[in-house]
Amino acid sequence: MGWCTTSDLDRFAAAASGYLRSRAAENTLLLSAAQAARSGTAGWRSPGAGRPQAAGEPGLLFGWWEPPDGGEPRGAFVHDPAVPLLISGRAPEMAAALVGTLVRMGRPVCGVDAPTEAADAFAAAWSQRAGTAVRAHRTCRVYRFTGLPPQTPPQGFPALPGTGAWVPPEIPAPAGRLRVATAADQGLLTDWLAAFAAEATERLGSPSAVAADLISYGGAVLWETPHKPGRFRDAPHYLAIPRHRDAAPCWEPVALATLDRPVAGTVRISVVYTLPERRGHGYAVALTQAVSRALLDGPGPAGAAGPAGVPGVLGSVSARGCVREVVLITDKNRPDHWGSRFGYQLVGERAVLRFGPATGPMPRPQSTKSMPRLPTGPLPRLPRLRH
Repeated sequence: MGWCTTSDLDRFAAAASGYLRSRAAENTLLLSAAQAARSGTAGWRSPGAGRPQAAGEPGLLFGWWEPPDGGEPRGAFVHDPAVPLLISGRAPEMAAALVGTLVRMGRPVCGVDAPTEAADAFAAAWSQRAGTAVRAHRTCRVYRFTGLPPQTPPQGFPALPGTGAWVPPEIPAPAGRLRVATAADQGLLTDWLAAFAAEATERLGSPSAVAADLISYGGAVLWETPHKPGRFRDAPHYLAIPRHRDAAPCWEPVALATLDRPVAGTVRISVVYTLPERRGHGYAVALTQAVSRALLDGPGPAGAAGPAGVPGVLGSVSARGCVREVVLITDKNRPDHWGSRFGYQLVGERAVLRFGPATGPMPRPQSTKSMPRLPTGPLPRLPRLRH
């Protein structure tokens, strides 16, 4: 059959939902994009979400691959002309065939975000067909965390006797706690999201709108550390008044993690950001581990603090979404054992490629004649000024 396309989200969900949900960790980007398109929310890296469509610009397009034998779909895509094309499915021939479909429909493509093999095949076919240049933007690894012992230990970590599985070692965490962001943190979230987008060279339409949406469902979690007094005389145990000696410590936010809405039993940690001046202390790792375990453990008793000291909201998100796994996408420049060292299992790799104007050899400069020499001679004498 080949590629089937539609702008009807319900039709796409009916045809491809089973395939996407059966591999939820691999297809988390497409699932989140479809969910954001349905709700119209300003999701992070979600095509079409929270963005007004420009005049004359094609809208969202969805598609799925039907094999010739008429079986279940084996691939899918979501296309928003403003962001790289999202593709699921690793078969290079499927990705290459999609180029002809989009060209016949007159769809502009600014880039592709797909499993590495599919991204390379699509980029090669599109570059040849459209005459564009290809630039590597990012290569990522996709990890999943289920809370169960991984079956394959990374290099240098022994397996449990008789099982083949292994338990990740306890990583010393810096002093701190989790806190779900509230409406009072919207300004802070807006600034941090804008800073992350600038560092990662990611497109972000309205940081304020994204921050407000994250707060609305408890999708922004902060890591806070005890704030040390700035001056010697401000330390509570040096104050003369006894009631100040037992004052509660002041907590300072130093890192942020944002969570997509649960879909197909999966939650994706989409952003992990640490203040530049507070990096190198393990805050991002501690935040990622604590959030992942909190999502899988679910809410605590009524009125009690949730797992890892998270009050309520993370637990309610977990209860509503029945989260079975947490997905994390990291840059490939991290060591191979980075995710598995903390209990995450490697699912696959994705590449983000950008398309731009075709480049070629620099034109040879035209031959020029020598510049004419300017006339020279004695400088004119200036008239004397009379007083």
